[in-house]
Amino acid sequence: MSAAARYLLLAQVAFWTAMLFCVAIAHGGLGDNHGFSFFGGRLSTILPYAVGFVVAAALIAHAAKLLERSGREREATGLRILVVLLLADLLTPDTLGSVFYDAHIAASIVLFLFEAAFGLWLVLAVSAAAASQLYATQVGGGLLAAASQLHWAALLSLGIFVFQVAFGALLVTAVASLPDR
Repeated sequence: MSAAARYLLLAQVAFWTAMLFCVAIAHGGLGDNHGFSFFGGRLSTILPYAVGFVVAAALIAHAAKLLERSGREREATGLRILVVLLLADLLTPDTLGSVFYDAHIAASIVLFLFEAAFGLWLVLAVSAAAASQLYATQVGGGLLAAASQLHWAALLSLGIFVFQVAFGALLVTAVASLPDR
């Protein structure tokens, strides 16, 4: 596994460890069709939530630097865009009023759409069966999250979880599978 792929794996571990802390602290506050942003608006969970985002963003940024050094500028740019969007999502807590709520929803939508597009681009770049399967899972989770956001289903957290885990696994798998330049 390349160093960049290892940093992306560490980013996933850091992020999901922080989310587990949030779930433990808030005792599963993901019901009532709330997503993981629920933890960003609670005083008891804001610190592990923010730490998870910031540490994951720093690790992804380092992976981008490593990819750029190895001649993978496009992949590095994609990771840098991902970092900006993750931080935009973090910095727009949906509990600070209607302006922040709207900004958070917009940031989340842009983040999900970018992850869907970047995921597809990675699948096409590596042409691996595992990447295609992870992308299909990601899209399925995204459709469930979208249906929940539209109140057609009440499984927003599950949809987000499936989407993000599949996307994270796709990032690691695809970057690990990139041919040498």
